[in-house]
Amino acid sequence: MPSSSEPVRFALYDRRTSVSLDSNGVHHPSGARGGGMTYTTYEDVTHLATSTRALWIGARDSVFVVQRKDFEDENGPENVVRALLERIAHQPGGGEQLARMAQIEEVSRNPGTLYATWGLAIVCVVVYAFQLLVGERVNAVGYFTGALTIDGDWWRAVTANLLHGFLAHLALNVMALLGLGSLVERAIGTARMVCVMAVSAAMAMWASALSNSAPVVGVSGVVFGVFGALIWLEYRFPDRLPAWWRVPRRGLHWMLGISLLLSLLPFIAGAAHVGGFFGGTAAAAVLAWNSLGNRRPSPSWVRGFAVASLAVSVVAVSTAGYLVARPGEYVARLAERIYALEDVMPEELNNMAWLIAIDPDSDRALLQLSLQIAERAALESEREEAHILDTLAEVHFQLGNVDEAVAAIDEAIALIPDRDYYHEQRRRFLGERDADDRPHYDPRDDLEEDPQPEELRV
Repeated sequence: MPSSSEPVRFALYDRRTSVSLDSNGVHHPSGARGGGMTYTTYEDVTHLATSTRALWIGARDSVFVVQRKDFEDENGPENVVRALLERIAHQPGGGEQLARMAQIEEVSRNPGTLYATWGLAIVCVVVYAFQLLVGERVNAVGYFTGALTIDGDWWRAVTANLLHGFLAHLALNVMALLGLGSLVERAIGTARMVCVMAVSAAMAMWASALSNSAPVVGVSGVVFGVFGALIWLEYRFPDRLPAWWRVPRRGLHWMLGISLLLSLLPFIAGAAHVGGFFGGTAAAAVLAWNSLGNRRPSPSWVRGFAVASLAVSVVAVSTAGYLVARPGEYVARLAERIYALEDVMPEELNNMAWLIAIDPDSDRALLQLSLQIAERAALESEREEAHILDTLAEVHFQLGNVDEAVAAIDEAIALIPDRDYYHEQRRRFLGERDADDRPHYDPRDDLEEDPQPEELRV
């Protein structure tokens, strides 16, 4: 065995260098996919781990992953770990450092069950299936806007987090939740994780209300909150986390940058993302300081907050479910409320009018109210939004006002003349297409416009 000061090298395939140990630290690749080499001193090593695919080197400034296939020796990762542990043992304070690493290793072997992460993911999937089964009135009952929530629909601050506009929206959010949530919940435990999720959800909706944004649905605010918690843990407690519970900081920076850019897109609820991110970060800062590296039960106030959050969520979902079961009565009352409220955006008015127009159970009185709502949406958008004019045309058509329907759809065509959807609507209004054969919108027709009807912001 070489002495503690003699260099040791572990050869890598397709590289001009290797994992090498000198008297003070280890030279190693900075990432699993290349990116150059970096140097970590022995005193900065926090945890070491191997898997069937990689070597993990936890350090104070990041975590570094070297793929097993990159080593010439198939046992290279284990050999590196043994050599590193021996070098650390010979450093001043090495015994204490190894004891801390052993404690982290013990924690990594007992990660606990991810009840909160999987529970929320499953609820989102079940709710989406319910949306497909019941239809648009689920969104009508559950989406979030500040105006309706302040007016008494308190449950929307909860239910909006569980609804999704389309399958890809659900899939992306659930995958992100499972990936990020598994790392955070392993570190802080289920009760604290529920608290982080609850604060993130509340802050996401609060930020959306402050920004006066379009109607919001989706669990992405919670996902961003969990992401904020993960970043807090990485920068605040790098020396207390198992290496394979961490994400390389370069990867975190890329994820954060891409997420912020996506949040600027017009159909993305950027305010909800920002609110959720800061909510989750703040919750982790309050909750996580004494939770890492041990398996002590959460304080009673943390458990109480988690139970209260779950209870509020159950009551909110139950309330919304009761209202969905009474669709005709609720939709009519909701339409009246939306029309009477002052601080309602044109998009929300448009969504309500469209929901009534396409519902075969809407009677003439409800369609007349829908017409008033659609006209207000068109007026407040200065008749410059084609999809809002299309809704106005659809309502007129359902009321039998063919000339008014054609006039409104002609305005939409003048705004976007190349959209086949609007031309097909005109043919339908004129009887050249079956009245029940509403054309299908293909978003590839125009990438700069959102589909009709305007989707809830996600």
